[in-house]
Amino acid sequence: MKLVCSVSVGNRQLSNLAINSKQKHVKSTLALCKRPNSEDYCIIHFTNQNKTGTKYNIKGNVSQILTRFINDGKATIQFKMPPHDLYVQGDVIQLKGFLHLLKRVLENKVSPKELTYSSMSVMPVTTKDIAPKKLVIRKRSEYPIRGLPRTLELLYINDISKYSVDKGILQLCKLKILDLSNNCIEFIPEELNVLHLSELNLGSNNLYKSNPKQWTWMGGNLSTSLTLLNIESNKLTYLSDQIVKLRNLITLNVNNNQLTFITHGIGSLKNLKILIASNNSLSVLPGSIKKCHLQLLNLCNNSFTSTRQNNVVVSVPNNLPVYSLKECAARRILELRLTYSPAIIPYTLVHYLDYAKYCVCGKSCFEVFIRVPEMLSVSSITQELVTSTTSSYLTLDCYFCCLKCFKSSYFIRNRNPVI
Repeated sequence: MKLVCSVSVGNRQLSNLAINSKQKHVKSTLALCKRPNSEDYCIIHFTNQNKTGTKYNIKGNVSQILTRFINDGKATIQFKMPPHDLYVQGDVIQLKGFLHLLKRVLENKVSPKELTYSSMSVMPVTTKDIAPKKLVIRKRSEYPIRGLPRTLELLYINDISKYSVDKGILQLCKLKILDLSNNCIEFIPEELNVLHLSELNLGSNNLYKSNPKQWTWMGGNLSTSLTLLNIESNKLTYLSDQIVKLRNLITLNVNNNQLTFITHGIGSLKNLKILIASNNSLSVLPGSIKKCHLQLLNLCNNSFTSTRQNNVVVSVPNNLPVYSLKECAARRILELRLTYSPAIIPYTLVHYLDYAKYCVCGKSCFEVFIRVPEMLSVSSITQELVTSTTSSYLTLDCYFCCLKCFKSSYFIRNRNPVI
């Protein structure tokens, strides 16, 4: 039996010396086989540098097998002579099958017919046979006939006029970077959020055809894993409120769309550092953006005015209505970042939570709030600003969740008259 994997070899004799006794992981093949004209079995470790392989006897020579992290595709096989530890990383299912067969060999429960290859006939798997971690597809003819390899960590499918996301992509549990730019994709299936992607590029597609209910893929595992999202050049007229669920997002690119506003929840993305929103139709920014600490804000070619308004008359009530129990509960759920879905609560409540407004303090609000415009010095939220206007002040559309937030934030900074 052969196992294609990565192996690091540790030498216990060198463990007490002032050098690192553990080698780096290298692409390898482990072969479990029977010696010719003998009842003995062995494991042969092949690498590109060692094509003849290193043989390890099995019976009476395996001190222990460590499988604590077997569900992560990791295991350790320790031999007595030579005193080597094989740190193995590979596909979970294949690794479990290999270790199961090894256990049967140690317990004398395997028949010679199950391991018919001798040590002389076993050859390492060639580089071409090793499942790839990266795949680039520029033509339809380059699509793998047998489907996408489950070992993929980087997948690029570009310029082939794809209209949907393949189900095979949704099964790539190791995938970290997915690039589907320059296609004709109209919507993303919700099942995409089962992946643990760190980067997702959907630029130059047709996502403007998606309705608001088709953005539920923002969430799930992507809530904690996704750090970069590119949805530029999709003719989008709105940015889905679902984006607030991507709480570890660092880079957001919505360049070259038709956006007239950015969702008010943008300020809840505490890790956001780069926001590229050039070539849109923006005239105001959401008030919650005051909570951001950006490194780069690109607002070139939008509709911002360069005139600062100093004498805005604001009418504010003496008090606000009492929060309903529904709003109190909803505010608390979003404050604690609790997970919710139609499988847990009614869809109407999911919709209620998804379309929350966000105060400049970062808290959510629903039915009780104060909404007024405000001017912001952009230097207070970003280290670098790229814009077409000469003014460093931009108009904000601000929500305030209570009178306290309004008075502390609005009056002190603007000193505007009030009716």
